[in-house]
Amino acid sequence: MADYEVRVKTNLGEFTIHFTDNDDLKKKLSQIAEFRKTVEESIGSILVKEGGKVLHGLEDVYAIEPDGAIKLLKYPKQKADIIRLALFLSSVPLSTRAIEKVTGIDNPLACMKAKDFIENPEGYTISSEARTEVMNKIIPQLRESK
Repeated sequence: MADYEVRVKTNLGEFTIHFTDNDDLKKKLSQIAEFRKTVEESIGSILVKEGGKVLHGLEDVYAIEPDGAIKLLKYPKQKADIIRLALFLSSVPLSTRAIEKVTGIDNPLACMKAKDFIENPEGYTISSEARTEVMNKIIPQLRESK
């Protein structure tokens, strides 16, 4: 019998995993992608996915698409600021393809030369200084312009 339980929320739904030790947990976590694929292939057309939630107070700046992607409702003037805003709003790092989809900017890497952008194995994020700039400068400017 399992000694522990962990609940993992995904955009597909919630998985409950029972495990006895760290090795058992690793083994079971490695199977989630396979389970997800099976569910999506079997009933994907009728599956209701849990939608993400917009950060409180930013409902006028963005929305969440049914697939969990960010949809910007307002755009800064500078391309780099659009990318900063998208990365700020995302709950996960974004790949270049995801950045293109969210921002509409072709070749976003050409606009990401500043030290604000951080690359990691999962995608791109922004620095704490860039997050401060988004909150204190970019978002207020979006709200001022009509």
